[in-house]
Amino acid sequence: MRSWLLKLLALLMVLGLVAAACGNDDDDGVETAPDDPAPAEPADDGDDDPAPEPADDGDDDSAISAPIEEAEDVEAAVPTEEELAGGCEATVPGTKINYANFSPNSSMDPTASSGSLVGGTELVNVWDIMMTFDPDAGQYNPHVAESLTPNDDFTEWTLVIPSGITYGNGDEMIAQDVVDSMQRFLEGRGNGVTNTIEGSLRLIDLEATEVVDDNTIIFRLIQPWTTFPLVLGDEAGMIVNPRVIAQLLEEEAANASEEASAERLVRNRMSVSPDLLNAASFGPYEVVEVEPSVRTLLRARDDYWGGPVCIEEIEFTFPGSSRANWEAFQAGDFNAAFLRDPTVFADAREAGTVLNTELQNVGGLFLLNNGVRGAERIAQDFRIRQAVHHAIDRQIINDRAFEGTGVVTNALAHEGTLLWSPAVQECADLEPAYDPDAAAALVQEVKDETGWDGSLFFVYTDQDPAPAIGQAVEGLLERVGFDVTAEYGGITTVLIPRVIIQADYEMAGWGSNQDGATWISSLNQNFHSESRSNRIGFGHPDMDAALENLYRAATLEDQQAALAEVQCVWSEHLPSVIWSVNEEGLALTPDIKGVQRTMATLFLFGNAYMEN
Repeated sequence: MRSWLLKLLALLMVLGLVAAACGNDDDDGVETAPDDPAPAEPADDGDDDPAPEPADDGDDDSAISAPIEEAEDVEAAVPTEEELAGGCEATVPGTKINYANFSPNSSMDPTASSGSLVGGTELVNVWDIMMTFDPDAGQYNPHVAESLTPNDDFTEWTLVIPSGITYGNGDEMIAQDVVDSMQRFLEGRGNGVTNTIEGSLRLIDLEATEVVDDNTIIFRLIQPWTTFPLVLGDEAGMIVNPRVIAQLLEEEAANASEEASAERLVRNRMSVSPDLLNAASFGPYEVVEVEPSVRTLLRARDDYWGGPVCIEEIEFTFPGSSRANWEAFQAGDFNAAFLRDPTVFADAREAGTVLNTELQNVGGLFLLNNGVRGAERIAQDFRIRQAVHHAIDRQIINDRAFEGTGVVTNALAHEGTLLWSPAVQECADLEPAYDPDAAAALVQEVKDETGWDGSLFFVYTDQDPAPAIGQAVEGLLERVGFDVTAEYGGITTVLIPRVIIQADYEMAGWGSNQDGATWISSLNQNFHSESRSNRIGFGHPDMDAALENLYRAATLEDQQAALAEVQCVWSEHLPSVIWSVNEEGLALTPDIKGVQRTMATLFLFGNAYMEN
């Protein structure tokens, strides 16, 4: 466990940030229709989770919701070396983290998770992860891995893993397991695999990838990728013992059918069986009880490769919203609470609460259905997308939902976050500005020309503060001639099924949660024309080319320039509506030390301990 400090001596220096998700990454363990469009790969060969919050997939992750305070005002409690070096000689009996999560996870299998907002923290503490991401330094660090290094043009990455790490069933983890576990992500599409990193995995040429020995892999890519460590810092870096999976597949072969493949049956078993989960994993915690979409109880593994795990148990439950999480935290029912609402953060800061948080670009997003899976939808008409942009007053939404405490933006990166640049903002400002008269004229023009009656089906989660956001949006759209029918419901019961599985919506409240590590994969997942996780059906060669340039950008300046290119294409074609930046993360009681935040606000508790 103290190995974290030792690995600081071997930090992997990767220029810039990456994309991934939950997240989200992200999707939320909800099964995706088998006829999903093909995953994104580079255009010449040719992947986010909606993280639901208010609503993947992630990672992507259906995360939708609240904006945050300005970046310079956001305080993050980052564990110091002294805190990480503290801890214990053995697990301390009776110690427990009661964790109020954002949304209950529906699966403990990494291939069926969307990221941090929907089960990511539960997963990473059971499976562990090859690489971590330091949000403050903007770089990846080895965690389970010993090292990960690129060649000169970033087309090959060499991963070295340690010897002696064993899964719960006693099998030793070897290099081939990493490749086999990744292959499971790729081969399981249509069998319940909804993870958002799957699209980026397709940039790896697995046939050319070489397992040199039991400790070394040379990943060969089909194009340069400067932020490749993202893959091993997301769910694909949570290695599932392939020998356990092979045995389960053999057992389920006789039960498979057209409706339920052996792979899907295995995934369903993995979701609810602590024994199977513990046999196939080697993270700091084992699963004691799991009730999908309700509750998860973890207990410290007594033979963790990283050393003694100090805190004996972590229990994840879902009070119902950021406000409910905060109120239960204040009442002493929880000592860790995930928050994602600017008004709640304002209250937490006023109370002097210890916070470990991060800003998420494109945290507030309204998806417009551009014709997912070939369906005829009104937002395929560019004039309707223009009209929606003209109709949306971001500040009205902020005032009604957050009393003006949120941060609104029209850009893929907000000023104060790492990838923002004046060029990004300049391109963002090319999109249609708030102008209800112009919106009304466009709506009427489409009505007159096509006979459309103005109807627009809008879906959103019923988790606060989403209803207030949605009601503000409904009013703004109806003012200019739209006839809005809205459906509000649970993230995993209504929002994700409508958007991801059925593609039955015209407009949806969403968020792709792009932090310093996830922006590339999140954009690629949602907006590349060949992405299987393209939620809206938008596709354009200019966007594909711009997204592919993100993977090649080596320096921060190159990445900012590449993102500006994506932003300019966005403002020209208006695939959806960005409206806010969100803050998200944990409120912690002062006695909890050593909690490590990694990409997409995943929280590692392997080094955490309780003071006194």
